[in-house]
Amino acid sequence: MSDPFVETINSWTNFFMLTGSVAATLIGLIFVSVSLHIDFIASVRKDSDMNTMARQTFGDFLIILSFAFIFMVPFETPMGVGVPLLILGLMMLARTGKLWLKFARSRSSRRRAFTSNQMLGRLLIPNTVCFAIVVFLAIGILHGDTRYLDWIVLVVIWLMISSTINAWDLMLQVADMKREMERQG
Repeated sequence: MSDPFVETINSWTNFFMLTGSVAATLIGLIFVSVSLHIDFIASVRKDSDMNTMARQTFGDFLIILSFAFIFMVPFETPMGVGVPLLILGLMMLARTGKLWLKFARSRSSRRRAFTSNQMLGRLLIPNTVCFAIVVFLAIGILHGDTRYLDWIVLVVIWLMISSTINAWDLMLQVADMKREMERQG
């Protein structure tokens, strides 16, 4: 007799194989990009927008990869899927909460690498919504409920799109800042 929970989770194998592969590829590209500009990136202040955006973007790709790992484990149980999702969701919500506080404190700063709209629309709002959904899904999965599992598509796609745009903007920002530094001397 087959287990409906296992069948449902197994039906997501292709989706998570693809998203895990894409996330791993983009993580690799970030490493290449950082390696090419390590001298400049190392000189950027730890509390800067650029550093914050880079860390969170890298973290979002790692979370997507983690989702793939969680869902690719054979013969899963509600606890085996729900507990890791709940831990990741809560961990990332807490991290995003710290970013909201940091953003609120530095909102008036003139030394911002990214606009308020970029920080809100590409980092804070997507992460808050996505990780709240992950927590909601995890709680349902812990109870054996997979009715809302389709929402994980929204989470993965939104994180993937915002993280890819953020990574692109970071590369352009690094190039602009390097050019400005060379011009100054």
